[in-house]
Amino acid sequence: MNAQLEAAHAAVPEIAEFHERKARVEELFRSLPAVDAPEVEAQRVADEAVAEFLDTGAWPSDVEERAQAAYTAAVGAHAVRSRLAAVHREYTGAATLTMLRELNRTEILAALGVQLADLLTDARKHTPALGSVRTADEALTAGGDVAEAYTALRALLPVLKNIRAAQWEALRQGELSGPSSLFQRAKDSGFGDVQGISDETPRGQFTAMQNRRYTLDHLVWLAQMNGVAYVPESVEDVLAAQDAYLTRHSVSAALPVKDFSPTVVVTPPAPQPKPRPVHGLKPAPADIALNIN
Repeated sequence: MNAQLEAAHAAVPEIAEFHERKARVEELFRSLPAVDAPEVEAQRVADEAVAEFLDTGAWPSDVEERAQAAYTAAVGAHAVRSRLAAVHREYTGAATLTMLRELNRTEILAALGVQLADLLTDARKHTPALGSVRTADEALTAGGDVAEAYTALRALLPVLKNIRAAQWEALRQGELSGPSSLFQRAKDSGFGDVQGISDETPRGQFTAMQNRRYTLDHLVWLAQMNGVAYVPESVEDVLAAQDAYLTRHSVSAALPVKDFSPTVVVTPPAPQPKPRPVHGLKPAPADIALNIN
């Protein structure tokens, strides 16, 4: 079992209480002896009485009372054990626990996020001493503080792997899964480990996140990239981060905004009437002189 996932489950009060009750039920169920059916218990008393009669010739006078008492006791014991067996099946079955994990998925992921933050805090204590060393041979050659840092970080690597595995197990609760599901797309995207993936993200680190193959170098990189490692809250958050990255260079195809404000129409002034000409009179030319005889 994934220890980090168990710890995240235990951090949720409802799930912790479920496991406590499950342990109580299992202990009590083991302590109760198996009980035969009431008819079988009563028949056993009758068989003993018959065997005694055949051996001694004396028939026990209280055989009916003892058979009835055995029957009654078996009825109560059988009822108790049957009810407890039903409760035991409820707590040992997967349905109830699966439902609790789905209902408390956000709390489980938050607990894993705390574990991740604590892990990287521990890793940062050793990364300065490690320097550029990444292999066991290099650490042995360097020795001293470098070797100690390498050993400490190697011990943290399985914890990182468990946190990431637990993360995807928690995100899977309540989701459709399968090769073509949104969950699988998010899991394989590489966008569920760190925030703010960009063109500057090292290709090797991005590939490690896509394939979920975490190395010491990846752990050191996460520790040095302070504040970017995270546990996502949902599949939708991972897919939104991927879509934002894939469309980072796209140009908006939105149409230009049209101005639908009312237009003020100016009414021109009405034209003035022209004077009508007078017909039949011709004005004297201005340049003709009059001759007086």
